[in-house]
Amino acid sequence: MKSRFIKALAAKFRRRRLALTHEEDADGIVSGALYLRVYPDAVLILARPQEIKRDAINWFNLFIWDYVADLPCPKKAKLRVDHHKTNTPCAEIEYYDPEAPSAATLALKALNLENDPEMVKLVELTKQTDTANIVDDEAWDLNDAVKGADYEGRLWLAYELAKRGLEVLKDEKVKAWIWKNRKRRELTEKVAAMIDVKEITLVEFEKNIGISYRGLCTILEKRGAKFITIIVPKEGAYRPYIGASCRSSYDAAVVASRLGGGGHKVAAGARVKAKEKIYEELKKYLGLEKLEFIVISSKLDTFKKLV
Repeated sequence: MKSRFIKALAAKFRRRRLALTHEEDADGIVSGALYLRVYPDAVLILARPQEIKRDAINWFNLFIWDYVADLPCPKKAKLRVDHHKTNTPCAEIEYYDPEAPSAATLALKALNLENDPEMVKLVELTKQTDTANIVDDEAWDLNDAVKGADYEGRLWLAYELAKRGLEVLKDEKVKAWIWKNRKRRELTEKVAAMIDVKEITLVEFEKNIGISYRGLCTILEKRGAKFITIIVPKEGAYRPYIGASCRSSYDAAVVASRLGGGGHKVAAGARVKAKEKIYEELKKYLGLEKLEFIVISSKLDTFKKLV
């Protein structure tokens, strides 16, 4: 987004701290809120992991970032907190632990907020949302608020969480975001019921139908799948959502990294121009000559495909 670059540039001219955190989930938004709790005048920019490429020519590498969380390391960063196995440490100061349940867990320590009860409570919820083990209503509300909001809404959430903590979840517009994502989750459950689960469960969508594909991975894993890949056409490319049971020998991050992406053992992803490349890497990793996919059409019909 051009406006993000202008916003970052303006922050540097005004000598304000510049923070960069993951846009797409509660862990990234809470990690941003923690920094804003300590530095309320800081400027926060949100981004997706695939946008941050240390060796590429892009605008993220033009700035020195005071704080980066839940993202790969850009070219110049002072402090970074992260727990992704595939994100190599490179900042001046790193709080990096692939075993941590969330980046916010590390940020709490890095920013000396362990005695702030409101922020501690937020971080505890990210341990649920980022490990797909949500049990508390507040964790569901936080997850759904982030997933249901657009970019500006997520940015607003980070700033308001920093000021008001979980009280912000009572805001009427936040309730609307929560409701929106709950409807999305209901459709995801409906789609999951159509899929025959096997140890290796491979799914391909003919069209992006707007469900939670990461949530679908989680549902299939809970129903017995040990390794899952869901291929979705998105924004002129293909997004493989890869999942693996923590109790299995499979590692989702291995496949994702071969495709230029990254993540964790249990959840990883990438962005690939040709889906044939995804097929190729899956065959290599799984040691199979043929892959059996369940294909889901835009009308929610299903059929099997061998590749």
